[in-house]
Amino acid sequence: MGNLLSKGKVRLAMEQYRRGKISIGKAAQKAGLTISEMMDKLAEFGVKSPVTKEQYLQGLKTAEKIF
Repeated sequence: MGNLLSKGKVRLAMEQYRRGKISIGKAAQKAGLTISEMMDKLAEFGVKSPVTKEQYLQGLKTAEKIF
């Protein structure tokens, strides 16, 4: 039963991430995984990042200002 519940948490977190409802960090937290493990699961199931190239580049610019 625990394994089924665990798989359900992972699937729900992946779906919420795919829809752009939560970040990858939040998805990992909800699934009980590390971010690295979540990235592996997303790749395994062919889930693409909902982040656009423009959003990614804007995030880099913001990070440069902070650091």
